[in-house]
Amino acid sequence: MEDAERERDGELIGPALGPVTEGQIEADLARGKIYRLNDRFFKFLFGREERKHLFLDLVNSLVFSDGSAGFTDLEYADRELSATREAGKSVYLDIVANMADGTQVEVEVQVRNRNDYPQRSTYYLSALHASQLRAGDSYLDLKKTISIHILAFNLFAGDRFRRAFSLCDEETGERLCEDLRLVYLEVPKYVRQGTPRNRLEYWLMYLAGMEAKKMPEAMVQDPMIGEALDLERLFLQNHEERLRYILSYKAMVDDLTIEETIRRAARAEGIAEGEARGEARGEARGKAEGIAEGEARGKAEGIAEGEAKGITSTARRMLGMNFTSEQISQATGLSLDEIAALRAGTGS
Repeated sequence: MEDAERERDGELIGPALGPVTEGQIEADLARGKIYRLNDRFFKFLFGREERKHLFLDLVNSLVFSDGSAGFTDLEYADRELSATREAGKSVYLDIVANMADGTQVEVEVQVRNRNDYPQRSTYYLSALHASQLRAGDSYLDLKKTISIHILAFNLFAGDRFRRAFSLCDEETGERLCEDLRLVYLEVPKYVRQGTPRNRLEYWLMYLAGMEAKKMPEAMVQDPMIGEALDLERLFLQNHEERLRYILSYKAMVDDLTIEETIRRAARAEGIAEGEARGEARGEARGKAEGIAEGEARGKAEGIAEGEAKGITSTARRMLGMNFTSEQISQATGLSLDEIAALRAGTGS
């Protein structure tokens, strides 16, 4: 997402990339400007026992978007899944809770636009669902599991900002069971759609970063949003929480900036190489097919091939600099299998 797409009327929906100092972040906080999708702040607001009513309201708004009756109570659960650690794949979730009816709900906030996010979120859902059973338990003891993902980027095509998935027949749409659900909220898409009208949209606009002075009166007067704004002020007055927020926000922006810089460098390198190869290839093919058509087609093919080679070259350099496979995947878009092949010397 380009920086110009990250803001609308001053409402921050994603951190602007580039160098940022602790002083600049402090100055933003002094003006009451806080990035509410920051991990520290999100868990401060929704992850504490004394504020579980806020988390319950958020979950009900996101899951039951039609306003139907939702969950009545919850208990927070361990966010680390030991069952997956034994399989060698650790999962540490943002906030997990067991609802009064036994349903497991986890809420993830994701700022980075990972190329593998559908697969990652499906894995999280499966791991959480499987973690319910112990040796000897019946599959009939499994409770429903809902995985909610609040995204600071657009994952799907189209204008719909809320997507909900479950197991259905491909032809009729008949549901196999109600056990597994994935819900995605693409915050940037909602921000561009207008004035909030209901509790779901209130929460999305709040999380997008709308300042209190710009909120519609009905939104400010909403008891849950009003309490969130009051707690936000308490958060900013707490020196320890404020410092942790500044450090985590700076680290997040620095990481995102590095990833974007690497992507752009790889793309530029690939385009330059691709244009050179494409022009040569197009010139040769053009003699037989027509110079204009040959140059255009050859250039397009060359750019695509060059971009791929540029990304591979960048990944190899990052391997030499001892970056982890996950960091390289985030920066280049290559899969972990492709990076493993490069590490083993078998990749192209």
